[in-house]
Amino acid sequence: MSSSRRWEQTSSTRTSRALVDIVKRLPRIWADRSRARQLAAGLVVDPGEVPVAPDALLASWVRDACATPHRRPGTPEGARAEDWVAARFREMGLADVALDPIPIPVWQARRGTLTVGGQAVPCFPVIHTAFTATGGLTAPLAWVGTGTAGDFARTDVAGRIVVADVPFPRMPTGLLMRGLKACYHLSDPGGQIGLSTTQHLNFVRQNFIGGVASAEEATERDVYWQAVRRGAVGLCLILRDQPGNSNTHYGPYDGILKPVPALWIGCEDGHELRRQARAGVQATMVLEGSVEPGVMHNVWGVLPGMSDEVILVTSHHDSPFQGAVEDASGMAQVLAQAWAWSQVPRERRPRTMVFVIDAGHFHGSQGAHGFARTHADLMARARILITLEHLGGKEVAGTDDGYVETGRPAFTVMFTSSEPTTIASVIRAMTTFPPLRTAAIPSDLLAPVPTSDASGYVAESGVPVISWIGCPYYLLDEHDTLDRLDFSQLRPIARTVTELVRIHMALP
Repeated sequence: MSSSRRWEQTSSTRTSRALVDIVKRLPRIWADRSRARQLAAGLVVDPGEVPVAPDALLASWVRDACATPHRRPGTPEGARAEDWVAARFREMGLADVALDPIPIPVWQARRGTLTVGGQAVPCFPVIHTAFTATGGLTAPLAWVGTGTAGDFARTDVAGRIVVADVPFPRMPTGLLMRGLKACYHLSDPGGQIGLSTTQHLNFVRQNFIGGVASAEEATERDVYWQAVRRGAVGLCLILRDQPGNSNTHYGPYDGILKPVPALWIGCEDGHELRRQARAGVQATMVLEGSVEPGVMHNVWGVLPGMSDEVILVTSHHDSPFQGAVEDASGMAQVLAQAWAWSQVPRERRPRTMVFVIDAGHFHGSQGAHGFARTHADLMARARILITLEHLGGKEVAGTDDGYVETGRPAFTVMFTSSEPTTIASVIRAMTTFPPLRTAAIPSDLLAPVPTSDASGYVAESGVPVISWIGCPYYLLDEHDTLDRLDFSQLRPIARTVTELVRIHMALP
């Protein structure tokens, strides 16, 4: 049996176990949903109007945010985005607008190439890995499948460039949301989510998760660190399940500097590379760049209400590429709420609103964690955290040489805390202003905290959360461009979020 086949069976087993765990939780999810539906019907909101930002204004924010090729943490482009956000907050009259600094090492690649048998192989640097000398390094390739212990036991990788597959798990969206009803509410006005609807989670590299700083800390399933432990001099990692042959994958974005250079390879380009690696063909890889001290900033401001209880609305400003969906769309939604509620008289704001567009989502989520730790007093007063990311994206499917739009919106979820009133608020808002292809799911359905930028706030403070997020396939690559965003959906999304805030303003 091939190592790839063995991995597929192992991955399938893990997915099955995860589904079993979810099935065990279903009675509680159903009970919470039933109780919340009863509460939702009785929720009272301020009958006064709250304006919704015009389409043109929302679009202008997105386009302005996307004026640079990227917004990577600690770079001049990232600093430009921070200053731009602060200027918008000040224009809206927010109080105490601040930029909280967070020092980081800024890793920047200048050049990454791979040559095998005299032919160039398209590739992209794996962020935060080591740089080669100017001329690169030359060594034989070594194929290790998906890097299981058995794969490494069969192959001596010392002094070689490891080639391995990096797979993504597949989420059975339709089965979970429509079949098992493992959600608090499903909003699908067009009936586009069927039982067979699925999606690869391309932010979950199953054998290269990230978040560890040494081979000793890593599990035996971590192909990068096991290659380092066994003396490999470099790695070429094939994005096996990434549609469209894209190789510009910006991950793992843990911010941890790693000791061996590595390159990402697209799934189609990986076919020939696997054959060459099995044959031990000589290759030359180059990864040149620099690591310099730098700083990134959380940008935040306050809209005072009639009490010091807080409704916290957040997103992040950094992006590996142009980032129309990740996360100019999220920034625009936070700005939409700041714009709307700044036009409401203070006496109609029973609670204070705090708006944060944080830094370093692509540097270990240090911005969210840092804000929650630095402002523990504020977090203690927060009644709800509403995090808005990657909203309004278009769904795409992959072809051999790129992406093709399906004509549907990208699927999104609202990670929702299990407090009955929080669930009820989501059900009420989604019923009043139904978003497209969106499921409200338990905040801990996939992990102990939401798999979003909300995770840092929740992990540090335990704040109740509604985290609305999408994950189309292009999020972490260079194809996250302005044409991937459905601008017509920005205002309807803002209206749903405004309804959420109205409900939480009125809760006792």
